Amino acid sequence: MGIRQFLICAILLLSATSLYGDEAEEIRKKLPQLSGEGKLDALSRLFDISMEGDDYQMQIKCLYDHLNETRRQGNAKKECADLLTRATLFYNYDENDSLFRYAREDLDYIQEHRQWTEFYRLWYFLANTYVYTDSLTTGLKEAQTMYEFAKTRKDSLGQGLAYMAMGNAYFNMHNIEEASVVYQKAIEQLIQIRPIPEDVPNLFSSQCDALERLNEYQKLRQLTVQWKKAIDQFIIDWEQPADFPGTIQNWAYYYIGCAQASLGLGHLDQASKMLSEARRHIPSEESDPYRSWLFYQVKYYMQKGAVMEALSCNTQLLPLVEAIDDKAELIRVKQQRAEIMTRLGKDKAAAELYREIYQITDSVNIRDTKRQLAEMNARFNVDELEMKQAVMEKEKAQQQRLGIMIIASIVVLSLVIFIYFRLRSAKRLKVAHEELEEAHSNLLTAYDQLEETTAAKERIESDLRIARNIQMSMVPSQFPDREDLDLFALIQPAKEVGGDLYGYLLLDNQLYFCLGDVSGKGVPASLFMAQATRLFRTLAAQKMKPAEIATRINDALSGEDNETGMFVTMFIGLADLQTGHLHFCNAGHNPPVLVSDGKAEFIEMEPNAPIGLWPGLEYEGEELESIMNTPLFVYSDGLNEAENRQKKQFSDERLLELLETTPFESCQQTIELMHAEVEKHRDGAEPSDDLTMLCVKIIGNN
Repeated sequence: MGIRQFLICAILLLSATSLYGDEAEEIRKKLPQLSGEGKLDALSRLFDISMEGDDYQMQIKCLYDHLNETRRQGNAKKECADLLTRATLFYNYDENDSLFRYAREDLDYIQEHRQWTEFYRLWYFLANTYVYTDSLTTGLKEAQTMYEFAKTRKDSLGQGLAYMAMGNAYFNMHNIEEASVVYQKAIEQLIQIRPIPEDVPNLFSSQCDALERLNEYQKLRQLTVQWKKAIDQFIIDWEQPADFPGTIQNWAYYYIGCAQASLGLGHLDQASKMLSEARRHIPSEESDPYRSWLFYQVKYYMQKGAVMEALSCNTQLLPLVEAIDDKAELIRVKQQRAEIMTRLGKDKAAAELYREIYQITDSVNIRDTKRQLAEMNARFNVDELEMKQAVMEKEKAQQQRLGIMIIASIVVLSLVIFIYFRLRSAKRLKVAHEELEEAHSNLLTAYDQLEETTAAKERIESDLRIARNIQMSMVPSQFPDREDLDLFALIQPAKEVGGDLYGYLLLDNQLYFCLGDVSGKGVPASLFMAQATRLFRTLAAQKMKPAEIATRINDALSGEDNETGMFVTMFIGLADLQTGHLHFCNAGHNPPVLVSDGKAEFIEMEPNAPIGLWPGLEYEGEELESIMNTPLFVYSDGLNEAENRQKKQFSDERLLELLETTPFESCQQTIELMHAEVEKHRDGAEPSDDLTMLCVKIIGNN
């Protein structure tokens, strides 16, 4: 798009926004004079206008205004439609607690007024929300109950949506065979309805993924025939124009499905055509279909033997998948990358990727195991209570019968019992004494073992404390006290010892500084960190430029001794304290932030590989004319990727917002603020990565 076209689009967008704002204002002015259907229509239009943007709070407010008016007028049909719209907003914005809070009451109300389309859709949202919040068993039971209800009414929409929810539950339970069966049943139910439900295109995509997981490529090819007919019917039923975004996206997924079938059957020419068609229907690289297209483009290149083209596409895909935090998708993409590295003969890089895949898989398995245990425990507690109640009732009956027997025979047996007791008492006392002595001996043995275990644990903890103290002594804790320089840094390992590093060296008016992040955590990362720190100081003392320092460190760390395939991302800077001129080299690290005139921006940099992966690399350096009086903030991904208990990240956006909105007082104040905000964000969650920050400001005369 040329500059002229871009400006025209921008002007049109601003004009449209202004028109919508003006229209909304006019409607609000007229509302007090409106009543009945006229008022409902006006409120409905306000809601439509709010949906043109992405302001959730405004959308909810406009919806509630309409909902309250429908209740005031006693319009039950429109009220049911509003209740479904509210559930849809909750569902789309992941407001799960709100959906759970209202769903049951809303379902009862909608069922009472026999608005069945709204009823089944809201029920589908509820079942799906259980599934996507990892309550898989609950979601599956909800979908099965929904199906049984719809079956009694012979309602195809209800049965089809129930099958869809069942398929989603089975798919997330990794029961792909059952998921495929119920997805197909959902298709058979829903494609008969007119107008064809809006869920059908997504349903075909889900069945496509299930069949691919099962390697059922002939069935997948047959599915695409049915899929195309469904999209054609969908366009007719909903009167969608060819350039409608939803229509374009549906065709994109359809052509990707055709490519999946062709790749599975080994028809590479057909796969290439289908991928080209799919790309033609993907309007933006920010859209969801683009990630899927890149994945299968990589698969196509790999089957074709074009490994470098596959690597290029995978390099584009990996950060896109990492940004959406989909562990299953991330595993698939990293497996692709590992296969590419193996083909290229880069076994160390492949080994590191497989290690990362193992760690991700392990975390997913732990999460699934915890979920399964929680659901099993919930069911077990119910069963256990029922079992205890049955046992108590049985014991009570037995006690009653036993009491009658005792009363009847007590006189006859009293003498026998007395004699027996006297004869046995001495023997029982002897046995009890022997058991007591044995128990005492076992207790002493256990105590000795506990002492040994405790001592070993204390030795390990002592060694780790010593290692941490040694590691912390390798990074500076004192910073220059100069009028022309403000410098401060902080490091917080996620474990007892970590892999992050920072350092600086001041040679007259030349300030060398660096910040790095070693792959992995714990003791291995700390040893690698120690090597990188030592090399930085040695090379900086020789007054090398940052790019040469990075090249020399890479040569030293990527040799045969690096059998584990570890690497470190680093930002290395050299600042002139008299002119503010900055030489720097970024080796695969997060871009630092410059804060100037109340605006915080990431530095745009040339990409360099992390240090330690491949020997013989020549790192490229860059320059900034001056950073005088401009704070420079460098950090590790333990800051922007810090997660709270809900796995939500601190984010780059939050980082920039804080640097922009907080007046700069000193480098120490900036870092302490960031540290406090990260701890607040975590809200008690264990840190998943080391956290390191460095801030520098060269102070010149204004």
